[in-house]
Amino acid sequence: MTQDTYGQWMGTPMDRRDIDALLRSEGWGVLSLASGDEPYSLPISFGWDGERVYFAFLVDSPTSRKTEFVADDRTGRLLVTDVDGRFDWESVAVTGPLRSLERDTDGWTAMMDALEDNAWFSPEFERSSTVGEIHGWRLRPEELRGLAVRADED
Repeated sequence: MTQDTYGQWMGTPMDRRDIDALLRSEGWGVLSLASGDEPYSLPISFGWDGERVYFAFLVDSPTSRKTEFVADDRTGRLLVTDVDGRFDWESVAVTGPLRSLERDTDGWTAMMDALEDNAWFSPEFERSSTVGEIHGWRLRPEELRGLAVRADED
């Protein structure tokens, strides 16, 4: 077996089990969207059910910037990282189309379950009248890629 000389800097590919473990353990990342040639990224809490990413936007104004960029069938990329040191980190990128979720549907229930399982999100937001409107979204992965450098590996 040959050793990747740059693996200590650039990371080595993660397998699906490790990707899944990171997505289940972190519960937050950076969602990147684009409208035309204008990019937009925001930190976001998310839920992962092993097949799809779910997130909810708390919208407190009709001119919320994020609502300008998120739309059905647009591609989004979620970047999730866990960095413990220069030579001890993991990074996963989940890329795929977005789909809005309607309340009182199976999709909404799946989102709330996933958010409750591993997101930094409280289901109490859904019931609060002071939070603003909640918009639910699903990202269906077309690409899952992960890289890692682990301090305990030589």
